[in-house]
Amino acid sequence: MRLLLLGCLIALSACATPVTGVPVAAELAPTTSVAADSPEARWMNRFCGMGKLMVTAGETAQEPMTSGDPAVLKKQFLDLTGRLIGVLDAVLADLRALRPAPAREVDPLIRQLTDAFTESRRSIAVARDDVRAVEPLTAEAFSAAAQRLTTALGGLERALKLMQAATLPPRLTDAADAAPNCR
Repeated sequence: MRLLLLGCLIALSACATPVTGVPVAAELAPTTSVAADSPEARWMNRFCGMGKLMVTAGETAQEPMTSGDPAVLKKQFLDLTGRLIGVLDAVLADLRALRPAPAREVDPLIRQLTDAFTESRRSIAVARDDVRAVEPLTAEAFSAAAQRLTTALGGLERALKLMQAATLPPRLTDAADAAPNCR
């Protein structure tokens, strides 16, 4: 492996061409120093922490339910939906705390995210309650609840796309370096 890497480096060095002229130091853009206790840094810390919770929700939602035993399948479904609801409750608490934002232009994004997560949480809770109410779990009840859960996960996906497409203003993005959850 080292020989291969060395060979690649030697081959690439053969492509180099000498440059004439006098070296000039590049001007670096000034860095902005934002205090960790500033409203922007605190906001970004909570926003990035919420993003980490969303990753947890995504990882939780991907656990397979593999049993053919209705009692085990019911337990797996209730455990999964319980974990998702717990994560979404934490995400929604963070979203509520993010308003008003130190940059007001972000408030509509937070409102859209809150709506998407609230809708998903509500659908997951209904699916959980439907499964919880059936004893023993029937194929029809499980199928309906699984469909509702799938729809709810679509709301989570929509919220993730909103976050990915979001452009935060510079005063918030500059504060990300001071926010531990953003590292």
